[in-house]
Amino acid sequence: KVKPSTGQVIKEGGKMFCKGNFRELKGSQLDKKMKQKFVDFFVQKHSFELYYIIIDNKKLTDRFCENTARVFNYTLRLGLEYFISTGYLQSEDCILQLDERNEKTESKYFLENYLNTELSMNGTTSGKFAVQYFDSANNNIIQIADVFANLYYSHMKTGGYKEDIQKLKDAKILKCLFKFPV
Repeated sequence: KVKPSTGQVIKEGGKMFCKGNFRELKGSQLDKKMKQKFVDFFVQKHSFELYYIIIDNKKLTDRFCENTARVFNYTLRLGLEYFISTGYLQSEDCILQLDERNEKTESKYFLENYLNTELSMNGTTSGKFAVQYFDSANNNIIQIADVFANLYYSHMKTGGYKEDIQKLKDAKILKCLFKFPV
């Protein structure tokens, strides 16, 4: 949903405040000016690198999308394989911190085992993957990632964040975009 007056991409729920108290940072709740300030802050810090995995849902089959965990896991594996094989990421141990909303109880260790099996057996990496799930309200890294994900999503929906995306590229923070399917 796009707010016409600001071009802000918004969604219901996921509020940053609960009963007047700050709960967590949510990209969908920030307006364009706040997202731009967010980008400006991190461009000066050079604290991390960004790698986007972009899924074009219109190009996926209904059958493939029946299982959202399969879409998430498979696309993440392809993205990591690409980032490692092209030298964007090193072939070393890696910890993935994910929002617990991406976890189902019966598949808690599936993603970790899947990545370790697939990426080691095909020769992509000798490193091991550990997958950790968090309530995003208790993990600043996941909250920051949420804002950057929403920034790119907003850019794809409105085209209104071209300069901010370019700033991230120029500062060598935004390293790579992996698109699926190709």
